[in-house]
Amino acid sequence: MFPVALLTLSLASSAFGSSQSVGVQGQLMCGAAPLTDVEVELWELHDFPEPDFRIATVKTDSRGYFQVSGTASVVFTLKPALRIYHRCNNDGFLGIPNLCQREVTYEMPSSYVTEGTNVNNWYQLGTVNLQAKQPNEQSHCVDNPIRDIFGRRR
Repeated sequence: MFPVALLTLSLASSAFGSSQSVGVQGQLMCGAAPLTDVEVELWELHDFPEPDFRIATVKTDSRGYFQVSGTASVVFTLKPALRIYHRCNNDGFLGIPNLCQREVTYEMPSSYVTEGTNVNNWYQLGTVNLQAKQPNEQSHCVDNPIRDIFGRRR
């Protein structure tokens, strides 16, 4: 029953929703060094029972810069968030490298959501130093679909 309801909700969103776009630009640092080849994802946040879904993924360049944008078909206003997965200052136990990544999520204001498929108002994240622990940070060791459904990662 639950999977059928979830599928129906997703199909309704696609059939009756409008295209909305969002984009984010920024630079990621680890102290004074740029964070290179770091995964940056754009997500649409949902409330239970519908899971969050990934809109787009990019990696930072050699200077730590990224630009990610995407479009989703949603019934209500898009609730975008940026998730960054990195290993800056992520030493493991007793000097053994940590296999998990640090995950930071930034929710973006709805004022940066654009109707249609072109981004008209880019969210400027700026330069972010991820060396220190962020208030909205957690560890990310493996993809966990249960956590996506029941516990929003913020």
